[in-house]
Amino acid sequence: MRDLRLFWNWSDALVAAAPGRARDLNQALMDFGATVCSPRSPNCACCPWQMHCSAYAAGDVESYPVKETPRAVPFQVIGVGVVLNDAGEVLIDQRLNEGLLGGLWEFPGGKQEPGEAIVQTIARELQEELAIEVSVGEELISLDHAYSHKRLRFVVHLCQWQQGEPQPLASQQVRWVRPESLADYPFPAANARIIAALLDHLP
Repeated sequence: MRDLRLFWNWSDALVAAAPGRARDLNQALMDFGATVCSPRSPNCACCPWQMHCSAYAAGDVESYPVKETPRAVPFQVIGVGVVLNDAGEVLIDQRLNEGLLGGLWEFPGGKQEPGEAIVQTIARELQEELAIEVSVGEELISLDHAYSHKRLRFVVHLCQWQQGEPQPLASQQVRWVRPESLADYPFPAANARIIAALLDHLP
């Protein structure tokens, strides 16, 4: 609009002229945008706001509404270790309560650093987060998962625990559990396929 203040003055006047009918006015504005001032093919010839429209005055109605350029969504590779001990138990940890997935259980791991092989990522993250040393074995599964603010690729390897008592250095608690008991713990959605792959792999 040429004068935004004028637009709001009109809006206030319309609301004042029809007390108790704010819902009807709101619906009328939506209908106006859908049938007259539509984004793709505005019908300027019959528009009652034509004389006050700066886009029409400039002959540039096709450039509106202005759309923001989509921002690039960050992409990260996450190395994940499914750690088994000699008793056939698997190691899981519970996330801190903060954040989007706070309080859920997960298989330990973390972000791959530039120039780092994924097996190195997994060994490093497990040492940093759990104070354990593992032997990183074969890849179990690789899967992509998208959130609203980032895209992740989980590269999951089977690991054999070697030494060190697991400690929750970056989580609430850690626990050795039987693979068949994993369904008793709430995991993020992305972990469901990891659990299924693990159960299919085990004899």
